[in-house]
Amino acid sequence: MRLTGPLLLLLICFSKQSFADLFSATQHYQQKNYSLAHSEFLELSQFGNTDAMYNLAVMSLHGQGTTKSLPKAYAWFLLASDFGLMDAKQTAELVKQQYPDKQVLKDMYLALKLQYGFNVISEKFYPNSFNKSKLVLNKVRDHKPNYPEQAIKQGVEGWVWVEFDIDESGAVTDISLIAAHPKHIFSTELINAVSLWRYDTDIPIKSRSLTYHFTTFKGKQYKTAFQNQKKQYKQSISEHIDAAEKGNSEVQFYISQWLQSSEYNASQLLKYHWQDEQAAQSLLFASAKNSFPLAQYKLATSLLNNNIQDSDRKVAINWLRVAAQKNSLPALYRLGTLFADHNSPEYSPNRALNYFKQAAEQGHFRAIKEMCLLLKTMPNQQEALKQCLEAGLDIDNEHPTLLLLRAQTLSNKTLSMKYAKQALNAAKDRNWSTKAISAFIQRL
Repeated sequence: MRLTGPLLLLLICFSKQSFADLFSATQHYQQKNYSLAHSEFLELSQFGNTDAMYNLAVMSLHGQGTTKSLPKAYAWFLLASDFGLMDAKQTAELVKQQYPDKQVLKDMYLALKLQYGFNVISEKFYPNSFNKSKLVLNKVRDHKPNYPEQAIKQGVEGWVWVEFDIDESGAVTDISLIAAHPKHIFSTELINAVSLWRYDTDIPIKSRSLTYHFTTFKGKQYKTAFQNQKKQYKQSISEHIDAAEKGNSEVQFYISQWLQSSEYNASQLLKYHWQDEQAAQSLLFASAKNSFPLAQYKLATSLLNNNIQDSDRKVAINWLRVAAQKNSLPALYRLGTLFADHNSPEYSPNRALNYFKQAAEQGHFRAIKEMCLLLKTMPNQQEALKQCLEAGLDIDNEHPTLLLLRAQTLSNKTLSMKYAKQALNAAKDRNWSTKAISAFIQRL
């Protein structure tokens, strides 16, 4: 059996980052680009990144990228120690011994603590529990995704993360791809399979999240080939471990995905290093604190559940906002759905519309669809709704919901019936619920 090696595929071509993480900030510091490094460390500190706080203290101590200030150095060292970095407390004490006015030190610490203190940051960004109860749904129709034959032959493994809605008949609708690794190998297979699933529910459900892992059959021949190339794999793994521990947020995120399943050959070797059962969640949290938008969105979605009283709901929304500020389209969309929900404590249609617009302007189809539905309920938005429908139907000209919306907005009954029937036929073709469309046709 030919074995190209799943761990060689683990060595993904990481993107040129347009965001700050500890690794890039450290590189900028080493290149003596102190101003940029200081700015990036400051951004990371808002999430309680202790290394970033420690580095800010060092830069304040030496006047690198900022005004030299022993009080600020003392404050940052002490803040880092509050988050558990014990070495920082000892260094803070050394600074304290060198500075005559102890009150100035205390005042600076208290001033920074208002924004970067442990209690402030943990309340905003630290979940009480990573293991959230999820809505349990019974799948009444299943369909396993095909494992591409070439991928099996080459021992290629991977995962695909999708989100989708479920309509009142239990049919899966509006599937969107969030991320996948490797790209373009498994995504289509999973989307094709999920589109055939059906759940036991009569209540529409939005934004069901699923990460599906494709792992090859570990037969005797495969295991032998894997054992023979283990040294090569170990080198690849060690490089990734090193990158993760140096603060590469993208590597941290991808390793957290591999650790979610013990079936990967990659995860078997990774778990030699990360043996804790919570390692996947810890790395995901580290990546989120390290400013990787995909990890921030993943963390947020893992915390959201149906309990609106859950204190972690606010933490989830805070992470969504952070990811949205970095132009994460899924985060913008999810915030829109939260603020558009009448039953949500965050309900605010105007804010929802703003989030949907930001995602829709970049072609996010689900955001366009939800924006159209929202505009229909808002006064004096007829022209905006018309433009929204045109944009959505340009992407999917047979989408049942959009066709029904167009039928509902027309004053001409003949034309309205035409679009309603198109919507009905399209829903039947996709095996989606026809209840709302049929009811509208009966009222015409």
